[in-house]
Amino acid sequence: MRSRIISGLAGVALAATMAGCGSVDAADDSGNDSAADAQEWTAPEGLEGELTYYSANPQGLTDDLVGAFEEKTGVTVNVFSGETGKITAKLKAEQANPQADVVYLASWSAAQSQSETGAFEKFAPEGADKVHEGWTAESGDFTGRDGSALGLVANTEAIEGGESPQDWEDLADPKYKDKVIMPDPRESGTAADLIAAMVEKWGEDKTWELFDSLFDNGMQVQGANGPALDAVTSGSKAVVFGGVDYSAYAAKAKGEPLEFAIPSSGTTVTPRPILVSDKSDNKDAAEAFVNFMFSEEGQAISADNYMIPAIEGVEPAEGEPYEDIDRLTDDLSGLSEASDGVTETFVSRYLK
Repeated sequence: MRSRIISGLAGVALAATMAGCGSVDAADDSGNDSAADAQEWTAPEGLEGELTYYSANPQGLTDDLVGAFEEKTGVTVNVFSGETGKITAKLKAEQANPQADVVYLASWSAAQSQSETGAFEKFAPEGADKVHEGWTAESGDFTGRDGSALGLVANTEAIEGGESPQDWEDLADPKYKDKVIMPDPRESGTAADLIAAMVEKWGEDKTWELFDSLFDNGMQVQGANGPALDAVTSGSKAVVFGGVDYSAYAAKAKGEPLEFAIPSSGTTVTPRPILVSDKSDNKDAAEAFVNFMFSEEGQAISADNYMIPAIEGVEPAEGEPYEDIDRLTDDLSGLSEASDGVTETFVSRYLK
């Protein structure tokens, strides 16, 4: 039986936070009240002290996970929150004197870049044998802890007839003229990966033919995931092309007239990786924190915050289970390597 657990441990006092757009604050106060039937994680004895945690989580998820772990262990978790770019910039600035014990990123390619610095330990969390295939790095020093799918986020009150689109090519219909927005792949790693996955799956001719039709229909590109969703939530645009699922579900739960659809021709699912510093002053607690995140209880908290759980057997709160999503590719490493070149082509064709 798939299981979930009540989250709602918000109200944690964060020692250091930085508000970012999209991934940081999109899933506050999920409001899910699923039965608390997940297997409870038992903390190892002897944990103490403090941890520093750099998190690109939705803020509500960060609060829930940190609050539960602190309650179970007595360890204080000091949090720096920000989107992936701010976190990686902070890590770079601190290379000579690392501060983070645990780092959670929203981009697989960003984790690969961090892995290449040699600053993180090879660590397989407890329960790694249940993680979805392909969600563990070949290097062994990061694992996808949860994930998000990209799709079509529609404001049903801003669409003629209120009927949501079901595939990417639907947005070329004249009824969506000047009503579509997508995140800028120069700012959004998930958008860059989506375009690269389309090229890998369909080839350049078909992919650019699709985007030609969308830009001819007035699609705009602006900012990262958060600003794109804000434009649709406000009604100034009607659809996000390549919006993240958890942000849409969270906004809908707060009463916004949004619908999220996995496109019928396929999409991408981005695992969000976590790493443990090999310079941690409290490695036992750092590893325990990661083990907690991969436990059934920790994964259920992620699910209740609208994320796709990493381990099999934990049901998402909304949307399709991971195995039922039609994915354009599962080659995360290859996709990350290809996305820079594809983004350059996209920018030269449409954004100059």
